Amino acid sequence: MTDEDRRPLLVGTVTLDYLHEGAIGRAVSPAILRWGGVVHNVACATAARGGRPLFVTAEYTGDLGRAVASHLAEHGVEWLPLPVQAPLPVFEAELADGSVVDKHFVGQEALDLLTPELLTAHRELLDRASVVVAGTDAHPATLGWLCAAAQERGLPFWLLSADPTEVHKLVPQGRPADFVALNARELCRWAGSELTEDQMIAAAGKLVADGGHCLLTLGHQGSLLVATDGTEPIRQPAVTVGSHGLVTVGAGDVLFGCLLTGRLAELDWRRALAEATALTSAFLVEDGSRAAPYYALRPKPANP
Repeated sequence: MTDEDRRPLLVGTVTLDYLHEGAIGRAVSPAILRWGGVVHNVACATAARGGRPLFVTAEYTGDLGRAVASHLAEHGVEWLPLPVQAPLPVFEAELADGSVVDKHFVGQEALDLLTPELLTAHRELLDRASVVVAGTDAHPATLGWLCAAAQERGLPFWLLSADPTEVHKLVPQGRPADFVALNARELCRWAGSELTEDQMIAAAGKLVADGGHCLLTLGHQGSLLVATDGTEPIRQPAVTVGSHGLVTVGAGDVLFGCLLTGRLAELDWRRALAEATALTSAFLVEDGSRAAPYYALRPKPANP
């Protein structure tokens, strides 16, 4: 297999997201019902940018489970369900200004069934991979296995923080990933205290392996990309989108996917992050106004 044949291997789950104002169980408008899951969102964003992801999940049962295949196919994601069955997870969240302030998740089984033993039985999937991607919503043992298996094959392991309550998984089983993305709140929670910017940069460097990078998102302040080689962090300002102004909250997984695709296209880190930031802002403008906002990430056709 040539390097051109290798593709990003993403391990996670699809969810059905119910996002709304108002307390859990007492939702009020505006409300959105849509496909979700952090690694699912990375997969759709990566596919929209031409990254050809391979998305590994459990096999989903029930009526909604049967709809997953057509949904992923519509977005250009190649789906690889492994031979374990689970109900499609449901994620309900209360939002305030676009951020999750309370949540309820039903369906952890769909992630916990992706055990090291199961992945070992299907380790040939790694032979097709250019990079291995997961989120901290996965089981710690699974993350540790993925990190070790990727790095043993010389593959980068990219890890996305899925939730502030999961920060204990950011260095799975003591193995730092090659790339970690998280927000400032999650980094402070991992460190156990509020941090100055210099302290955040130092803490971010401790999350990744030698030669690795950590992306720290800062809302309207943009983002910082920290490298472990001691070079100056890359500061990426947030992007203004026409009359919408600064649109930054709620799509760290899309930013992650666009950055991944830029790096696979051999863009340098600075250019890849700038492109991913602009694309993510465009996505957020579309999100909620269209059934499939990932189309906003697709390359625009050349002028005739």
